[in-house]
Amino acid sequence: MKRFLKKILVKLRILDRQSNHKESIRKDVEVIPVQPNLEFVVYWKVLEVGKGPALILKAYGKEILKFDCFGKNDGHFHAAPDYGKRIFFEEQTASAQIEQTESELKANAQFYLESQEEVRIRKIKIDQENFKTAIDVAKKKLNHFLQTIPELEEIR
Repeated sequence: MKRFLKKILVKLRILDRQSNHKESIRKDVEVIPVQPNLEFVVYWKVLEVGKGPALILKAYGKEILKFDCFGKNDGHFHAAPDYGKRIFFEEQTASAQIEQTESELKANAQFYLESQEEVRIRKIKIDQENFKTAIDVAKKKLNHFLQTIPELEEIR
């Protein structure tokens, strides 16, 4: 029994470290509600693979889309359920990638929700008025990060 409890405690410490690491790389995190069970999370980060502002579309707490506006050759996004795959932006600046993020969300967010395995996520119908307002708020925040964070100056 002690050995079993020890294994659980070790796993919990590992999960806690992973969770803290994820939060520590996300700077100035802001949650922007869209409607019940649907929200954007915007922040900026600096990683080995790139740096820049980022946006996540979450449904019921699950990441559906994540846009990493990292500038030339590094900017990309992820779409669940194949979240490990990177879809690279054609746009060469982080500013242009933010514009493309807005276009992608407006054109395809409903499709991505309907493509999920969880029935409750597939059933979400986006309130377009709320969605457009939330996108505007998120876009302003992403651009604010890009223009004011010194670490991001070279990717503008």
